[in-house]
Amino acid sequence: MALHRDSRLLTPPSYDGFITRDDPDDPRMGDLIDRGEYPGERVRLVIIGCPQDEGVRRNGGRPGAAGGPGAFRTMLARLTPYNLLTDSSLPVGSVWDAGDVRCEGTLEEVHARLHEVVAAVCGAGRLPVVIGGGHDITYPVIAGAASVHGALGALNVDAHLDVRPPSPHRNSGTSFRMAVDEGLVAGARFVELGVQEFANARAHVHWVRERGGEVVSLEEVRRVGIDAAVGAALERASAEGTAPLYATLDMDAVCAAAAPGVSAPMPDGLSAADLLGSARAIGRHPQVVAFDVAELNPGFDVDGRTARLAARAAMAFMAARLA
Repeated sequence: MALHRDSRLLTPPSYDGFITRDDPDDPRMGDLIDRGEYPGERVRLVIIGCPQDEGVRRNGGRPGAAGGPGAFRTMLARLTPYNLLTDSSLPVGSVWDAGDVRCEGTLEEVHARLHEVVAAVCGAGRLPVVIGGGHDITYPVIAGAASVHGALGALNVDAHLDVRPPSPHRNSGTSFRMAVDEGLVAGARFVELGVQEFANARAHVHWVRERGGEVVSLEEVRRVGIDAAVGAALERASAEGTAPLYATLDMDAVCAAAAPGVSAPMPDGLSAADLLGSARAIGRHPQVVAFDVAELNPGFDVDGRTARLAARAAMAFMAARLA
């Protein structure tokens, strides 16, 4: 697939709720993001939505994440491109929204489409920013990126490990088991960060460790601080800066008080500031080749709180990447 909006795979994104201020001194991301046909070589980041939650349903979670990309775009469009921390703005034309992966058919068919789109974006030397949808999107994102870059390191910021065996079929909890078993992710460069007690099986923790991966608990993150924890995780996942890596933010890593609109809410978790700090650090790391934000479930959100945080996290990543 050439880098364009292939109608077999993608539908155009909707920003229908965005109303421009039509003020050159106060632009918003809804003004900045290209969302027509591919605008050309100035693009560096490509947004891809995957509006489905079949993997969540298969995993026994509460449905609703299919609305994630739409809620995300609503909040993203309202943000300004100006970064107060660096006194700089995202370059005009640097972000293209390719639209939403077609989600008709089986989950496996949806994943095949997402894989193809991600591979095309990576093959064109651009970085995909994928918005879910359930966390099953991670498997095709990794597969698509690995088809271009080779075996990846992986950083999963999540309350859960997502290494369930895909039997009888894949779901939102199987992505990393599949990716490691298939050699798409190197076990020794796999880091799970923010993992919570009483939320994961002992056998799954041991499965990660037996393959050389690292499980960093929420308590350990708090002990060393988010900056140190994420920095160490990125170094390990990138083999000290020498190898490509993928990173994902599962919104249920955040305490439900700050992120109620997720598929599997947690009474404890990272703070909103922790998530944004993680996104900035991931964006700054030069070896990151693909990124996603998963499990935004607007049907259970409160005043758009989780969607706003997901959009801010993606903005923190993009601003750091484009700085």
